[in-house]
Amino acid sequence: MKSKTQKNDGAGYSISQICQRTGYTADTLRFYEKAGLLPAVRRERGRRVYTDEDYYSISIITCLKKTGLPLAEIRRYMELTKRGERSVGQRLALMRRHEAEVRKQMDELRVCAERIAFKVWYYETAKREGLKAVQSREATLERYRRETGRKVEF
Repeated sequence: MKSKTQKNDGAGYSISQICQRTGYTADTLRFYEKAGLLPAVRRERGRRVYTDEDYYSISIITCLKKTGLPLAEIRRYMELTKRGERSVGQRLALMRRHEAEVRKQMDELRVCAERIAFKVWYYETAKREGLKAVQSREATLERYRRETGRKVEF
């Protein structure tokens, strides 16, 4: 079996091989095809044969899905890619909007991660010293900043 970084030798991948490479089930890949997310996969003797280009498309679909782009928008993007040069501007606009949304999500997650880090510190301190050591919110926040060099906002 090829690693994820190896190139296809032109022979193509069976559905089980592409499932192994992507972590998806065959049903998911078939759904992507039916839903218009994945361009029609070539068939040989009635069996799907995936190419490196199909693998690349699946990886883009995965990325867009993981970052919260709705399936309808992923389908629209994949349809635009079929139009070639004339849809570059539309694809760029879609990606710019999505990039801005992902960056906003990342900022929100950073704030959440900092609050969670504070709670971990808080409970470790409470476990070690007792809850009385962390009773005053302002004093506890100041102590956290002093001990960790990190700032948390609530």
